[in-house]
Amino acid sequence: MHIHTRLTTLAFAAATLMLAGCHATVDARWANSDDTVDHWKKAMPSLPIEVRGALPDATNQQIAEAIPNSKTEGAANLASPRLIVELGQGPKPQSDAYCSTSIPDSAANLGAKTAMTLTICDGTRLVVSSRTPLDPARTPVSTLPKRVDNLKKLALIGISRSQIEAYQIQG
Repeated sequence: MHIHTRLTTLAFAAATLMLAGCHATVDARWANSDDTVDHWKKAMPSLPIEVRGALPDATNQQIAEAIPNSKTEGAANLASPRLIVELGQGPKPQSDAYCSTSIPDSAANLGAKTAMTLTICDGTRLVVSSRTPLDPARTPVSTLPKRVDNLKKLALIGISRSQIEAYQIQG
């Protein structure tokens, strides 16, 4: 990646974080040298999305119908690259186990600390996750596709940042 592209990515990252709010987080500690921003940016539009969880006024199925290219929990092929969008109070993804198993529906776990988490899984391998707080009472289903797009951008920023850190350590 060229230095100009890296600087542009960092500027984009700062702008996105400002728009997403201070509470958004990204964790890319699992990304490796094959997980480039270019690779995942090109792959994301066609990746299937597995939806986990629900909102008080929307079922898991209704949410999956609102988000393009998504399916309900458990419908994903665990061996293929995919995105997981989870709504609820579940723990942040911590290991490959998050991508290799289906998590029970978290619809009953909605409350004040609800979050929306997007995770990139390369088969059963966890690559990166991005997460933002979510107020279920003020989150209509119609806003979820835009929120997913913002979390995709944050995930790419996380991959970019991890690559820059690796370059600084090795360079």
